[in-house]
Amino acid sequence: MEKETASATKSDPIIIEQAGMRMTVAHRQGLGGSDEGLTFDITTAGPEEEGKRILRFDCFYKNPHYHIGASDDRSTHKMKDEGVEDSVRWTLTQLKTRFSSMVKQAGYEEIAERIDQKAIDDQLTRLEPEILAKY
Repeated sequence: MEKETASATKSDPIIIEQAGMRMTVAHRQGLGGSDEGLTFDITTAGPEEEGKRILRFDCFYKNPHYHIGASDDRSTHKMKDEGVEDSVRWTLTQLKTRFSSMVKQAGYEEIAERIDQKAIDDQLTRLEPEILAKY
């Protein structure tokens, strides 16, 4: 069952839940406070594995990057090094088209198999104006 929470202000997170995962979209500061921007944080949701990182896209103003799996140096991919010019729109495209395959790449095959990619695409498309306003 999917669940979605819309927000009223820039600081309120947008939350999408589906298939044992939770996607939280919020504006946040990075470690050390020297960078900030929109973050798409995808974690496990459920009684057995609550809150384990699956994916995180930090669409920061200075150093946009993303993590596949747990946050460590090997999981960090710098968007500028990959030629990404608009980190938020690029992230939305990845999530709309490749979300289940990226969840599988992060090591969560069972969750990936249960994800309804079309529903994720529809939800993100509907929420896109609100997401872009948070950036």
